Amino acid sequence: MMENAQIKPAEGLDLYERMLRIRLLSEHILEVYRDDVMETPVHLTLGQEAVAVGVCAHLRDEDVLSLGHRTHAGALAKGLPLKSLLAELYGRSTGCSGSYGGSMHVYDPEHGIHGSSAIVGGNIALGVGAALSFKLQSKEGVAVSMFGDGACDAGVFWESMNYAALAGLPVLFLLEDNQLSNVMPKSKHLYPDPRAIAANFMPTYFADGTDAISVFLSAKEAISEIRRTGRPAFLHCPTKRWMKHQGVEEEDLPFIHIDREKDCPIQKLESFLLGARMATPGELKQVRAHLEEELEAAIHYARQSPYPPVQALEV
Repeated sequence: MMENAQIKPAEGLDLYERMLRIRLLSEHILEVYRDDVMETPVHLTLGQEAVAVGVCAHLRDEDVLSLGHRTHAGALAKGLPLKSLLAELYGRSTGCSGSYGGSMHVYDPEHGIHGSSAIVGGNIALGVGAALSFKLQSKEGVAVSMFGDGACDAGVFWESMNYAALAGLPVLFLLEDNQLSNVMPKSKHLYPDPRAIAANFMPTYFADGTDAISVFLSAKEAISEIRRTGRPAFLHCPTKRWMKHQGVEEEDLPFIHIDREKDCPIQKLESFLLGARMATPGELKQVRAHLEEELEAAIHYARQSPYPPVQALEV
């Protein structure tokens, strides 16, 4: 954690609230998933909350976020209502994708989420397309393509960066690097350092992906540069995936060491806020209580919402 971080108390509390909302959703999924009440594959973001939250804190309503298969953190950080996402996970018609998408296909254009792609790397080009739309229509806006290191050996990754640089598009390539492609370590599937290569295309930034303030400050620089120049930038955020690639089992790969206290972005931020006297224990408890109430209301909303009619299959 950066001791001299240039962050305001309100900004720190906002980061804390956004991350805790994501964490509480993940913990709810862990509680109920084995009961088959959510008949959708889930790719959880436990331990990775800081990346999406630190970036989305700088996005505006007109900005767009393009997600891959691991959608929950990015969608909630960008502003998707919790009840809308939960209803989708429960397969209800009131879900953000009308129950058609499940966890991997989240759609909410009202909040700047124009779809996600379960094809690894597929969403990178979607973000570039959104940035091209901004430029062609002379609209202000930044597109963010969020992806993992598993997408960095895909052709679409290099093609998208090349075109965005050539065309001068306002897109942030956000690498959420959990150092795994499913169960394969990055050293086995990716020879070059993506950051070193990206530096040949565009301004390139780095942040500790387990530290919300580190991401917040680096994202602020990167997004400010994009808004100033209308050109792309790259942000690399190494982090750690606590859970298996898919499902609700903890990761147990021998070459990945996870310390849930040391590597927890929420605990890091909580310690910083208290140590810097930017928040009191009472304020943090109040945030948690508010979010727990929000989650209970969202669960009730989702479970009481109707399933789609049989006729929906004819669409």
